[in-house]
Amino acid sequence: MMRVRLLAPVAVIGALLTLVGCANIPTSGDVSKVTIDSSGGDSALATLPDEPVKGASQEEILAGFIRAGRSSVANYQVARDFLTDDFRGKWNPNAGALISSSPIDPVAVAPDVLQIAVTVSATIDADARYSVADVSHTQPLQFHFAKDSKGQWRISAAPDGTILPPNRFATVFRSYDLYFFDPSFQYLVPDRRWFADKTQVATRIVRALLGGPPEWLQGAVVTAFPTGTELTGAPQIDPGRATVDLTSQVSSESAASKRRMTQQLTQSLSSLGSPTVTITVGGFPVTVADGPDPDHLETVLSDPVGFERGVFGTLVNGTVRPLPGLGTAIDKLAPTGAALGRNGDQAAVLNSAGVWIARSTSPAVLLDKRAGLAVPTIDPEGFVWSVPNAKPGAIIAYDSQNKPHDVAFTLDGQVNSMSLSRDGTRMLMAVETSSGPKLLLAGVIRNRDLVPTSLGPPIFLPIGASPLLGASWVSSSTVVALSQGTAAAVVTTYDLGGLRTSLGSIQGGVSVVGGNSSDGIRVLDSSGSVFEPSGSFGWQDTGLNASFLASQQ
Repeated sequence: MMRVRLLAPVAVIGALLTLVGCANIPTSGDVSKVTIDSSGGDSALATLPDEPVKGASQEEILAGFIRAGRSSVANYQVARDFLTDDFRGKWNPNAGALISSSPIDPVAVAPDVLQIAVTVSATIDADARYSVADVSHTQPLQFHFAKDSKGQWRISAAPDGTILPPNRFATVFRSYDLYFFDPSFQYLVPDRRWFADKTQVATRIVRALLGGPPEWLQGAVVTAFPTGTELTGAPQIDPGRATVDLTSQVSSESAASKRRMTQQLTQSLSSLGSPTVTITVGGFPVTVADGPDPDHLETVLSDPVGFERGVFGTLVNGTVRPLPGLGTAIDKLAPTGAALGRNGDQAAVLNSAGVWIARSTSPAVLLDKRAGLAVPTIDPEGFVWSVPNAKPGAIIAYDSQNKPHDVAFTLDGQVNSMSLSRDGTRMLMAVETSSGPKLLLAGVIRNRDLVPTSLGPPIFLPIGASPLLGASWVSSSTVVALSQGTAAAVVTTYDLGGLRTSLGSIQGGVSVVGGNSSDGIRVLDSSGSVFEPSGSFGWQDTGLNASFLASQQ
């Protein structure tokens, strides 16, 4: 078989589902920077012009097509020049993308058919969702060739989507957050997507929003758009305003639903500089009544909260400031861990007797007496979530009347930490399993009364093989994990549906809590010292001390 070596670095943040019909998009994996030979290496690829050269071989056409696919200008017009007339309109470059830094060796597997093997490290699927492979895997792709009317080789069949090196991905693709509601309609919940063609990004954002939430969030979040709603044309984006024309289903919706549809669109299009959105049907504006604005920031106290020298409260200037009406009740429990609820007026507390609820208006109540409990978490509806360390599937949520509700979930392993998102729609768990450490996210399914009934199918964030010490929420779209490295504890943040960032390591780190941004992350070491981020990959001692740090809802 003839082999021609094409050095086409393929670092995929988008692996097209359609690139491999039966391939599954990985939902876990280690994110790392991939070294790309941006110079090209192979002279055929390095010198090939942007457009097809007269008399180019199949291998040169393939190299040019892969290279041209790195530019989304004019809906990938240059890449389409490498395709036959019949195939040019059928190829869908927006169906996904693949990323890999490995060289590509085309192999002739049949007459006029070349196959390449792409080592995939990350993918973007047909719904513009980003995933990273825990372990890079090789994916075969086939390209068929035919001569055009001028006797020139062109590609007559190829997988949809594009292949990109990491450095090009960073310039071609950009992340955008779509927003859905929690079931109470109090909060907007982000869902990150990645789009390439800037000229069509508004259209793609709206269509993706109308398509609904991803599978793992279905049942945990809701949308105000009625089933079957479609976009009738490209949104009109003007400075400070966007106009979105939708099909007639929206006209018959309630005033509250119309307002919520507008709120979803407004926040989802905000990155395009459109703070005001007008929905139209057939060109006529839809009347939207005033109403409450949902929260999408969900900020917490800027100072860390913890327990030190018998006092529970905010850690400020080397001292502990008791929380009004709450700190004293918690102090009496001799706590070993806690989660502070919304507004700081209640907390879920762990001590030697079990899990308690402490409220500023009443005495603390023991909720869960089971042995070996993990530090509890609390949601915005006031439910206290408790689980034994050794039984991740035995979750119980206690309501405001202290009544228990079983939360269905199946998982084996050892729970190191669990924490609910500040909008109450997603559970974050750090778990040690027989197959290694897992950092998972699962949607929270609730009934009509907002009582949690189950966790949805989990997805796994790429953490590698190092043992997990814990994880916490930084914001509605970012989490932080602390893992035990070979010499020190390693801190890593994850933008959900996006990239991960290493924040360096801390000798003796034992636990981590989030804040309102990465600057608000705090790590506790084994001596009780509290550390905060300081510059690039650096940490400094805050001068604060604590027996434990509490997560904040």
